Amino acid sequence: MIPLKKLIIHIHHISTHFTNSLFPVSAALITLYLFTNNPSFETASYYSMVFGLMAIPSAYGSGIYDWRTRFQGRKTFIFTNKVIFGIIFLIVASLCVIWRTVDAGIMYSMGWNKWLYVALVYSLTALATWLGYLGGKFI
Repeated sequence: MIPLKKLIIHIHHISTHFTNSLFPVSAALITLYLFTNNPSFETASYYSMVFGLMAIPSAYGSGIYDWRTRFQGRKTFIFTNKVIFGIIFLIVASLCVIWRTVDAGIMYSMGWNKWLYVALVYSLTALATWLGYLGGKFI
């Protein structure tokens, strides 16, 4: 049995890896859709983002808890950037999920909005990578 204190320390790592893995999967699925026009890939991308968005609060909250307990809430460049980019990550992920929920045919349109949506989905991978890079500086 894992001691509670040790489990709490690892909750942030577990929730973050789960969350951060779903957004590159979404981007890969969108790319597969763009190459194949198979709507299953687009739908799977959407659901991957939905689950990723639902996991962000646990990753963010456990990160704040970890910062306050393990690092005594010290304000450093890395922590400040993690907070700021974490909020941006949450906003962009929310925007993508809400947009796709409201306009289920966004990927089937021919306008600029399709490509803006795709760029936002890809930006989630970049944001997840940046947040992971910053977090990796502590390990």
